[in-house]
Amino acid sequence: MIISIGGSVSTGSTPWIDIISAYDEVRVMDGELRIGESGLYDIVSKIYANQTPTEDEFLKVKNTLIGFGEKNPIASRVVFYFLLRLPGVSASIIEKVNQYQLGKRSYDKRLPGFSLFSKKMLKDLNLLLNDSSLETSARKLKIQQLMGVYFLSLRNIISSDKKVVFDQLFTPKLLFDIRYGCAIPDILSNVKIVVVRRDPRDQFIDLLLKRKKRYHTMKPSEAVSHFVSEYLPRYDRMSAMLENCDPSKVIDVWFEDIFFDFETALCKLEDFAELKTRPAVFNCFDFSDAFAKVKMYESGKFSNETAYIKDNMRRHLYKY
Repeated sequence: MIISIGGSVSTGSTPWIDIISAYDEVRVMDGELRIGESGLYDIVSKIYANQTPTEDEFLKVKNTLIGFGEKNPIASRVVFYFLLRLPGVSASIIEKVNQYQLGKRSYDKRLPGFSLFSKKMLKDLNLLLNDSSLETSARKLKIQQLMGVYFLSLRNIISSDKKVVFDQLFTPKLLFDIRYGCAIPDILSNVKIVVVRRDPRDQFIDLLLKRKKRYHTMKPSEAVSHFVSEYLPRYDRMSAMLENCDPSKVIDVWFEDIFFDFETALCKLEDFAELKTRPAVFNCFDFSDAFAKVKMYESGKFSNETAYIKDNMRRHLYKY
């Protein structure tokens, strides 16, 4: 079994991955596996829906996905880390840096054979794309089989007899894109997806403190406006689609559940992922560091901004 655990930026998926990794029957890949950002799910969903991606679209996905296997030099990572956090950096420079970083993820180091398996999958996908003799139902079945083999190959690099967890295999931004809907869970029958949510008031503050998405370069009032404009429609789609997705394939948990409803959330995860024996380590798990990230909005530092989020995103707040 493959389990994808992920959330939007600063929603707290890492603590849940740490919890799941404590089970003997689970192995976790080191780091994230953001292959969806290559555009792979886009063209796969199109083919599944009996649409035809353009040659340029396919070539772009191919080049990007294969490039993910390459290593981004340490020196470049350090320079880009500080460059992207400098106030006044032009949008064009940010775009160029992001595009460069997007193309190099060192996946071949963490998943030896990643590029090889990706090339094989893309070759078979191209053959399928050019096979005009297939009926719609047969094409859907072929897509399911092809992607099943690909993800099973990636899973077996980590473990052939354990459940394997990939962080950010499906980010909510991609999974709940209006173009994909619930198609991805249908296509990938051997993958189970856990979406991690968080109270958006704390998410916003965390983004500011971690200097992410360049909110720290804006006035707080401007930053919160950008935040709500981006995340409100995304979370609306997420909530709507969670109601329609097969609950045996997609579930959601909250970061806050770790502190306020841990037993219920953990039982939900155990049933979903078919986890049998709960680790004894849970009796002495220390969540004190993570607990400092709960109810940050009560500090009053960004009271106007969090009040704005509360007014506009009330249906997405955690129910304490």
